[in-house]
Amino acid sequence: MNYKDCHIHVIPLDRIKDEFKRALLPKTSKTYEEICSSPKKLIETMDNANLEKVAIMSYPSPETHGMGMELVYFVIDYCSGYRDRLYPVGSVHPSMDVKDIITHLEKQYSDIAAIKLHPVHQHFKPNDYREEESGLKSLEVIYEFASDNNLSILFHTGTSILPNARVKFGDPLYLDDVANDFPKLNIIMSHGGRPFWMDKAFFIMRRFKNVWLDISGIPPKRLLDYFPRFEIIAERCIYGSDLPSPGVKGLKENLEEFLSLPISKELKEKIAVKNFDKIYRT
Repeated sequence: MNYKDCHIHVIPLDRIKDEFKRALLPKTSKTYEEICSSPKKLIETMDNANLEKVAIMSYPSPETHGMGMELVYFVIDYCSGYRDRLYPVGSVHPSMDVKDIITHLEKQYSDIAAIKLHPVHQHFKPNDYREEESGLKSLEVIYEFASDNNLSILFHTGTSILPNARVKFGDPLYLDDVANDFPKLNIIMSHGGRPFWMDKAFFIMRRFKNVWLDISGIPPKRLLDYFPRFEIIAERCIYGSDLPSPGVKGLKENLEEFLSLPISKELKEKIAVKNFDKIYRT
């Protein structure tokens, strides 16, 4: 069976901030460095792991990794030669001018499988569009574009230990407003608020049918500890590794650890095979 990984990162390591690179590289392997410079190497690694497809994240964050929209277009270009197997996830920055946001989203639209926003690295709350918050109307524009064009939006939830991350923005509860106000928007809640907001993530999952859980960044062997009633929400969960996140030994190793969990074969197939194509534009 060919599995699918909904969440990995490929980064031009020679173009990111030195402090970000120093924090990232000790946790990576020689193979990962080769992957970042060669989509062919990624395909070889996927073949070895029995992975048919992966989705590759991108997002501008001068605050953390130091790159702007050039990272988004790097990922789109990286995937272009293997578009049947590599799925670029586009992005914009909520601080951008609304006209620029629309221009970039329209430019990316034909290439991307979804949109990624990273509140912890881009320093905003997902509900900042509301007047009682910050009145950040650019977020409404992003959410409306995604809703109108059947594009899911991934939100990082939970912590990050990388330089200049602001963990306070990773609370999944902010997605309660988004799911309420944009009921046609498919929301992917990445990482399930780990390691200490899982109860809020579980509540959001149970309350809203338009919210999906991307289990990347959660060590598979800890998944059932973090979510003891996992099978209640499993129908709307998607497998991902979050390579090169700390604790991810490799694409193959992480997948094998997930497949060893004591949950039904049917659920494993939905999470690691079928749900990818339900939530990503293929």
